[in-house]
Amino acid sequence: MADLKNNRAQSRLEKAAREGGNTWVGYEAEAKAVREKTARLKALRLAKEAADKSAAAVDESTAARKPAMKRALKSSGAPPMSAGRSKDGRRD
Repeated sequence: MADLKNNRAQSRLEKAAREGGNTWVGYEAEAKAVREKTARLKALRLAKEAADKSAAAVDESTAARKPAMKRALKSSGAPPMSAGRSKDGRRD
């Protein structure tokens, strides 16, 4: 088993030596693409977080300026139907 692993490792090293720098160039190009994509995604995330934060601040400021609306109670003079009754609907 160990001989098989050594043979595979040796063949990979030989292949890399034959190809020369081509393998390294491909690796560099892939790494550069990953870095650029990561930077782009980070910029998008930061822009979204800033937009969300400013939207929350606007919502908070408009909520602070609006007076609280209170629902007007209609007074018909009669007590509500549930007056004098318990939760199960029976009279006390």
